Amino acid sequence: MFDLHIHTCYSTDGKERPEKIAKYLKKKGFRGMAIVDHDTMKGAIKARNEKIENFLIIPGMEIKIGKNHVLAIGVDEEIKSRDEDAIDEIHDKGGIAILAHPFRFYSPTIETDVVEIINGRSLPSQNKRAREYAKKIGKPVSAGSDAHFLWEAGVAYTMLNAESVDEAIDEILKGAEVGGGKGIIHPLKCQAYALASFIGRGFKRV
Repeated sequence: MFDLHIHTCYSTDGKERPEKIAKYLKKKGFRGMAIVDHDTMKGAIKARNEKIENFLIIPGMEIKIGKNHVLAIGVDEEIKSRDEDAIDEIHDKGGIAILAHPFRFYSPTIETDVVEIINGRSLPSQNKRAREYAKKIGKPVSAGSDAHFLWEAGVAYTMLNAESVDEAIDEILKGAEVGGGKGIIHPLKCQAYALASFIGRGFKRV
């Protein structure tokens, strides 16, 4: 199991150290995670330098392209573009683009490699629309917790048989099994915590 949507304290809205999240997920039986902090790869680099045994860190970051949220995973350096050229930049830097939590804040207006169809912070109805959308356009799928707090990590997962970042990307693109999600209570709790965090940082958006 891999959690393909993790935020750390290097995100403006994240709270936990990357190595702490990695150890937490490993104890829960996960084999790896993708760190996708907002607009930075510092958390992913920090976690990879820790070199936690038998636990794969997939480096990445989350960016906004218009209203769309995109996870650039498997990239070897930060993505600078914030328009549709970002997709090509992600590919040029060795990664793939995942459309994150569509239909939670926005309807998709760009094409990515993969669609996230289970997001731990999204409502079941939003995840259902994402699944239908991915099926309609014929794209591979992924799942991740979208964790910003430790207790969120691992609520959604993508099944990958991968020992390296390249193998993980290949598995995702070939079509991976996904699972998890916590009904309606968990995402509502997440949104309450997100609102408190938003107020606590002075109403600064990410």
